[in-house]
Amino acid sequence: MDNRRVTRQDLLRLARARVITTEELGGLFSVSSSRAARIAFDLKRRGLLTKVKRGVYASVPLDTDPDRFRPDPFVAVQKALGEGYAFSHFSALSLLGGERTVRRNLQVVAPGVRPRNRRVGEVTVHIRRIPKGVWDSDTSDVRRGGVSLRVTRPERTLIDLAALPAAQQDYEEELAGYRYLLPRSDPAALAKEVRGVHQLKTLARVGHLIKASGHARGELATLVSELRARVANTSPSYFGTAPRSTGNRFDSEFKLVYPGAT
Repeated sequence: MDNRRVTRQDLLRLARARVITTEELGGLFSVSSSRAARIAFDLKRRGLLTKVKRGVYASVPLDTDPDRFRPDPFVAVQKALGEGYAFSHFSALSLLGGERTVRRNLQVVAPGVRPRNRRVGEVTVHIRRIPKGVWDSDTSDVRRGGVSLRVTRPERTLIDLAALPAAQQDYEEELAGYRYLLPRSDPAALAKEVRGVHQLKTLARVGHLIKASGHARGELATLVSELRARVANTSPSYFGTAPRSTGNRFDSEFKLVYPGAT
């Protein structure tokens, strides 16, 4: 492929795509998939594309060193996984505006998938299952740099954060997430989500975090009372802290040992 084949219009379309598959590249150049793979290799050699994974490439801005360029991880992960996934947990919190930094580990959910981890470039993606029946009600689209990304809604994200396994818990970060998302959530929708949860430890964390966030007023105060009643007979558990930490506190209402807010 020589220089004459890549026009300014081609470069503009590549830039707008940001992340592109070889199949999409074939459509852009109106060539076969095998020819598109050779074009991708040539564009990568010339510093116009960088490889995300096999068959997926990111467009490199013309004023950027290709060796130092890192594509937007959210856009890259969406393109690598394909349709049918939604960003969740802390990844949803970030896309909803609750975090300024992007983590090296991203979380997604999809109906009917096997929970597992996948590597996409330099990012580890934690894949979890979401019930098929709630996909439409629990997810929506957000825009990021001109690209539409699927994300769990604030109410679902609040539940997911509280349900994280012990090894992935960070009390202060989850509390900060609640403080950001609760004012942007529908209390009735959150209550509906809560009533579908059967894990008592998760319910205890949700009740504690709503109370600790300072937003337990009105409908949310009623929800906290409901949660308190549901976990009244549960055993104490640890939330985001080591058992013998000297900074531990105990929430007697929700039977949680936690590190406390700073």
